[in-house]
Amino acid sequence: MDERQSGFVEEMGQYLASLSMTPMAGRMLAWLLICDPAEQTAAALAHDLQASRGAISGAARVLESAGFIRRGRRRGDRREYFSIPPGAIRNVLSGAGAMYHRMAVIASHGIGVVADLPPPKRERIEEFHDFLAFVEQVFPTLLQEYVAKRNATRAATDGQAELQVPA
Repeated sequence: MDERQSGFVEEMGQYLASLSMTPMAGRMLAWLLICDPAEQTAAALAHDLQASRGAISGAARVLESAGFIRRGRRRGDRREYFSIPPGAIRNVLSGAGAMYHRMAVIASHGIGVVADLPPPKRERIEEFHDFLAFVEQVFPTLLQEYVAKRNATRAATDGQAELQVPA
């Protein structure tokens, strides 16, 4: 890993740590975004990121559960390989839409809990709910706009196949 790559990896690790993710998960995500080859073994990741296999395993669990990475094996090879599959960010974002919906439903329950209070005492939960409901409403359109813009850019620059919005 050269100095520029290392700087990017560390920057992502520090930023994701500030968002309550482990620094190693951020570092692993960053490296898998730029490494060559795109599929890496746990041993290779541990070597390149100067980390223990346990740290790699923990980061992989976090990233896999969030939908950022894929873990797989090759026929005849007992090692696991990690990669960021095409469309991972779209899948993560599609899952976020469901998260916003669920949080809006729960917030509406919270509004019911304080329904008998005067308006100033309901303001925080109502604003929280209204924001979540807004994001839930605009999120699918935003994702479709991203995919359309990305497809137009890719077609203009390299004629690649169209991306799809995950179902």
